[in-house]
Amino acid sequence: MDKPHIVTASELQRSSGKVLRRVAQDNQHLIVERDGYRVAAMVPYPEYEALMRLRASAAHRQLVRALGARAEQQGLTEAALAEDVEAAQRQVYAERYRNAGTQR
Repeated sequence: MDKPHIVTASELQRSSGKVLRRVAQDNQHLIVERDGYRVAAMVPYPEYEALMRLRASAAHRQLVRALGARAEQQGLTEAALAEDVEAAQRQVYAERYRNAGTQR
């Protein structure tokens, strides 16, 4: 891995436009230091979005595994779970459209 580009907090404050250009246009990854401590990282926005998608995907996988384990502990089958979901969807649909008809 390449050595990270370090920017001090005071440099960022003095030359924010120049530093932002390095990140946005030159696609540099910058580490911001304050008093010798690394306090922040700056990356191009598309990379940030990709990171957030990866984190959301990992959280989703973890949730699905946890729910699957919980369902298995309770002896629920995939068919029973699908039936429960469909029943809940029908109930929400009925409530939404029944209430929408009475609000006129």
